[in-house]
Amino acid sequence: MIKVRIVQATIGYYEVEVKRAWYLPWATVYDGCLPWRGSAKQAQELKVKLLLRYS
Repeated sequence: MIKVRIVQATIGYYEVEVKRAWYLPWATVYDGCLPWRGSAKQAQELKVKLLLRYS
């Protein structure tokens, strides 16, 4: 079971973090070599997409 959370990166930008197991730390989702960052709406869409893919 995967857990996904949205955290604020900077003002107006959000990052999505995933937790793949209870003993692993939260990991930031990357887009290429840089962390994925976007608006709150984009982050929510990515969260739903990840939850549907891995559950």
